[in-house]
Parts: sequence; structure tokens; C-alpha cells
Amino acid sequence: MKILSIICILVLWSIVCQSQTKINGFIKDAISNPKQLVLTVYDPLSISQPQIIEDTIQTINGYFNFAVEIQKEMMVGLELDGNSIFFPGTFELLISPNDSLNIVIPNSKNLGILNLEISGKGVEKVDLKKNIIRKVLAIYKTDPRYEDQSLKFKFLTTDKKLNVIDSICNIYNGISYRYGSMIKAEQYANILKGLFISLMRSEDDSMNDYFKKFIVQKKRLKPFLENENIYYAGGTLLSEFMFLNEFKNPFMPVDDSYMTDNAKAYCKLIIKYFGKQTQVKNYLLSNFMISYLNSQVFTKSSEELYNFYLKNTTENNPFLTEVSNVYNRSQQSLRVGSPFFNFSLVDTVGKLHTLSDFKGKVLIIDFWFTGCSGCRQMAPLLDVIEQTIDIQDVKFVSINVDKKDMWLKGIGQYSSKRSLQLYTMEQKFHHPMIEALNIVGYPALFIVDRNGNFAGIPPDPRTKKNEFINYIKNEVAK
Repeated sequence: MKILSIICILVLWSIVCQSQTKINGFIKDAISNPKQLVLTVYDPLSISQPQIIEDTIQTINGYFNFAVEIQKEMMVGLELDGNSIFFPGTFELLISPNDSLNIVIPNSKNLGILNLEISGKGVEKVDLKKNIIRKVLAIYKTDPRYEDQSLKFKFLTTDKKLNVIDSICNIYNGISYRYGSMIKAEQYANILKGLFISLMRSEDDSMNDYFKKFIVQKKRLKPFLENENIYYAGGTLLSEFMFLNEFKNPFMPVDDSYMTDNAKAYCKLIIKYFGKQTQVKNYLLSNFMISYLNSQVFTKSSEELYNFYLKNTTENNPFLTEVSNVYNRSQQSLRVGSPFFNFSLVDTVGKLHTLSDFKGKVLIIDFWFTGCSGCRQMAPLLDVIEQTIDIQDVKFVSINVDKKDMWLKGIGQYSSKRSLQLYTMEQKFHHPMIEALNIVGYPALFIVDRNGNFAGIPPDPRTKKNEFINYIKNEVAK
């Protein structure tokens, strides 16, 4: 009986060990100088909270060891002292359950996937990505500066790079077709991203003809439509593809506000172009619904759009529950007049601040993180606006979602210097306040009225400074 118990324990332990995905490594110049590494795992089947695991460790004699438990393919990023070890080249790697990668970093000042020595179980996925990046990078090095490229050249060099990706993926036998297809889609997205951004701003009359010839007729979207690839890459590109197809020189009618101002029309556009690709349609509709609900005050239009979504998605949509949860939280948290989240957070000297402390004041709350480019743009504007308004009954509050050391480094660069500085107390993006408000993009602004109730989402001061100021003054005047 005792032997049987020991065998059972060993079998269970073996199962647990086998379920672990390991990323270990060695940094040559960290033997006597310990360095900090942050491992982040992203779940492709979560739109609102894709970051599911984050682990921070210090090297010991140059070595580092991470172990995570995953049940499906994930994307993993690894930062060394705040810098991605895989960039330039890429920011994340595709990992599978039970992979065991060993990464040697010869020089911490010379990072990038092509400068790393990577081996172990699952390395075939890394090798394929390395092969693609090496060949594509060689083409980039021969390109003239992007601003000096003609529109036709941009299409031609993009076509050349995509052909290289095709040729490598077609002859590479060290990986399953499914994994190869996922990596191909990711690399396609990296190449097409720059081109599509340029096209969305183009005033060249020949743009639409080139787009039809090089993108539509060559079926360059195909990698994103295969298997479950859309969950891993290409989501934003498909939106831009629709606009580039639907409008002539779409830089005028299409911007960030177009989709929210024409929400139902945008959803119908998704159905028009991708209605027959169920997985793609479900993903795009779900992604837009979550973005829309998080960026808008909850109104009758939110309810109508949600009902339209339910009629046009399928029961097996893996994002259906997530969208429903966001919708329900939006009803509760983003309806004007509903109680705002009753936070309790500390400032830079450790003093605790709660929502009730600000009763009688109108709050402008700015959520941010260190490294956020949009936050860096907004910070100086908020500084100027705070001085412009300078009303006793108004309080600007900046809430950071980093760990303490990163938060303190970013104050004044990524947040207004004049505002009250609070942070989510080591819970980062998983703080109940962040989840309750469904914050998935930064910077994020919220207005709270004198009674502690949600008062609305103001216009973006980066593009609508005067409207932002008037919005606050109107709230103060109530």
C-alpha cells in the first residue's frame, strides 16, 4: 500500500512537471552584476485582459529560471532592465505547453533575437522566426529612408518581403504547418503594419490601384484568415484593409473616431467583408465591442449595439462571455450618475487616499504607465490645462499601473507633474479598479462629480483641448 502511494505521488508530480513551460538562461555580463528580468505571458483568447502572467526575478551568478503553466499556445515577452531581449526583430515569442527554452545572452548591451543563442524544446519555432527576420532585415537595409520612398516603391518592397516570408515558410520542415502558419501571420503583420499606416494617410490617387494589385489580388490577407491565426496577429490590419477597400483615399473619412461615431456601420462592414469567416468575424466584432464599451459612456446606443452584436455572433464565439462581462460592467460603472469605484490608494510618500476624501470636488482621473507614448504626449498638456483651469473645486489625479519603482521613474514624464500621484499598489493591471472600469488602453481619462459618481469620459485633450476644458467647466458649473 505504501509503495502504491509513492507511485501515485510520483505520477502526479511527473504530470505537474510536464505541464510546466520553462524559460531558462544565462547572461554573461551578469555573473557579478545581477540584473532584473520580467517575463510576461499574453493570452490570445482574452481581449480585455491579455496579460495573464508576469514574473520578476533577479539573476543569480548570471542565471535566470522561469516556469509557467499554460494549456495552449501563448505569446511570451522577456525584458532585461526594462528592454525587450528579443528586440530588434520581435517583441514576443510563440510558446507551447511543455516547451523548455534555454536563452544565452552574450552581451546585455547588444540585444535582439538574432544576437541570442536559443536552444531546447520548442526552439524550431524560434529558428523559423529567426530565419525570416534575418532575410527580411537584409531587404530593409537596402531600402532608402521611408520618407524618401515613393508610394510604388513601398508596395514593391513590401511585396518582396512578403515573398521572402512565403518562400521560407514553404521549405521549412522543422515545424508543424499550424505553428508555421501562426508565425507567418505574425511576420506578415509586422511587414504590412507600416505600409497600411502610410496608406491610411495617403493622398496619392494611385493608392487604390496599387492596393488592389499588390494586396487584394495577391490575397495577402490569407495568413490571417487561416486556423486561429487572427487571435495571434492581424486584427487591426483587417480593419484598415476594409477601409482601404471601401473608401478612396480613406485618410479623410477614417480616423480613430470614425468607428465609434459610426459603430453599427463599422460592424456591418465587418460582416460584409468577413461574414463567411466565422472566427474572424467573431473576433473583430468582439474586439470592437469591448473597445467601444470601454471608451464610451453607457447609453441607449450601447444597448442597441450590444443587441446587434448578439444577433450577428455565434454561440461558440470564444469571446462571447468576455464581451457580456464587459457590457455588464459598463452598465454598472460607466453609466453617468452611477457610483465611481471606491478606491483606496497611496501617494508617493505612502499617504492613503480614498474616493470619499474628495467629496465636494470634481475629479479628473488620468490612468497611465511608464513607457506609454500616448501618456507622454498627454502629460504636458494636462500640466498646462491644470494651470489654465486652476479651480479650487477641481482635482487632477494621476493613477499609475506599474510597480512602484517604474511608477516613480515615470512621474512628470508620463503623467502631469502637478497632479496627485497614486498607484495600484503592486497589483498593476489586475487591480480591481482597473478591472471594474474595463481599462484596456492608456492613457485613460475619467471624470467624477462632487458626489463621487461617474460623470463621463471627456474629449481627448491631445486633439480637442478646448472641448476638454469646456467639458470640465460644465461639470463644475452643475
